[in-house]
Amino acid sequence: MNREQKLRNLILNQYKSLRQFAIEAEIPYSTLMTLLSRDIGGASFDIVVKICRKLAVEPLEFYAEN
Repeated sequence: MNREQKLRNLILNQYKSLRQFAIEAEIPYSTLMTLLSRDIGGASFDIVVKICRKLAVEPLEFYAEN
């Protein structure tokens, strides 16, 4: 499972939809979708931290695998 799939699964395990998560995390839905369809590695660190805080995971969990 790649980082983007892992992130998608974490979100959907805790939230009803990706859109709901984006709203509650206060990030643009389009930004979230871009991260999930491309690569987390190209994302702004601030966005990654915001997502990880909302999901209660450490940002480095996504970088340790690859």
